[in-house]
Amino acid sequence: VKAVRLLHAGGAVRLVGIALADIDLDGKHSEDDKNAAAISAIRDALKASGTDISASCQVVTAVEGPNISVKHVTFPKMPNPSLAESIGWEAKKHVPFGASDFALDFQSLPREVSEGENEMHVLLAAVEQRHIDDHVGLVCEAGVEPYTVDLVPLALVNELDAEGLIGDGAVAAVEIGVGTLSVSLYRAGGLLLVRSVRMPGGTVGAHRGADEDAATTQQWQTFVLKEVQRSLAFYNSETRRRGIDRIYLSGGRALSDGVAGRFTDALKVPTEILNPLDGAVQTDIGIENLKDQGPRFALAMSLARRM
Repeated sequence: VKAVRLLHAGGAVRLVGIALADIDLDGKHSEDDKNAAAISAIRDALKASGTDISASCQVVTAVEGPNISVKHVTFPKMPNPSLAESIGWEAKKHVPFGASDFALDFQSLPREVSEGENEMHVLLAAVEQRHIDDHVGLVCEAGVEPYTVDLVPLALVNELDAEGLIGDGAVAAVEIGVGTLSVSLYRAGGLLLVRSVRMPGGTVGAHRGADEDAATTQQWQTFVLKEVQRSLAFYNSETRRRGIDRIYLSGGRALSDGVAGRFTDALKVPTEILNPLDGAVQTDIGIENLKDQGPRFALAMSLARRM
């Protein structure tokens, strides 16, 4: 669990607290045990970051995994108020949750369209309601109130934008976490593709990145490469463009030795490790011992920027 506190003042942000806490299952694997361990780790991270844990302390958090869906869809051209009225019913045709209740948000996307085209492009973001409820429940049990629940792939793009890493070309943000892989493709002016899938294998030791054994590292790197290749192929077919300009890796597994080089060689796209602690934020606290862990904090930094 990562916790970041940013002080927002005068249009600038200053890092005033940061912490990392492990979820210690201690060999126990029941759902109640996992939840209790997660709640304890959330509290530990908040306390270590200097956060005043109380119901009045609102935080920004995020969900990920196959319980979320972000996609581009087309609708008949209509005013935004009319779209807002009909979006809920229309969205059911596009989200993969069957009869499950889901929370929905949307945004009209500016697109170059041919004269007379009677379509509009919309970005739909949906999450199964039970997934949000479970996540928010853990945060509330830890003693704080979620102010906003974001989606991991969207938050990663926000971090690239905040660090000035999105130019005129197309970039990919790839968060390689313990149990979930999130891929976002973005070109200036619009989000192009979002995917969030489960990582293979167990999670024991996965958060340690470079400490994994060679077989485990080979397994997840091969999986991630294939999933990113699939994302790029879909992007190429949908946009009729060829390739992207740069890939940014984040998450604990981005700390694995040589991972950026392997991705560059395999995908033929320059790949860098995203480290938001490497001089990107003014700070009055000592973070030298955490700077080499920066990729783990990319998501938390993005969420804290929203307050």
